[in-house]
Amino acid sequence: METGIPEVAGGIEKAGRRRKKLTPQEKWQIFQETNAKDAPVGEILRRNGVYSSELTKIRRQVEAGALKELGMSRNCKKAQTVPYKQYARLEVELAAKEKALAQMSEEYLLLKKRTD
Repeated sequence: METGIPEVAGGIEKAGRRRKKLTPQEKWQIFQETNAKDAPVGEILRRNGVYSSELTKIRRQVEAGALKELGMSRNCKKAQTVPYKQYARLEVELAAKEKALAQMSEEYLLLKKRTD
């Protein structure tokens, strides 16, 4: 039954309390203000209606954006390219080493069985 009274849970009103989505410019402004030396971070966050967890997200977004623009990934190195001939030669070499390893494994198992 609708009474026209907003729902209240734990003393906090639920109706009409949607948080405003920050624009990229607002996020950048908050980031710059909070990173200034001796900045009153709590005051800046209250003024903008932002929680500290949101500031953490903003800082991560700024870092990710900067790394993307600088052409770097956070944990990856730039992909290395090799000529096709070198790749084919390495592929053959790897196959030969895998075959030798398989043979050595078989021989090891046979020797182990003989000693047991």
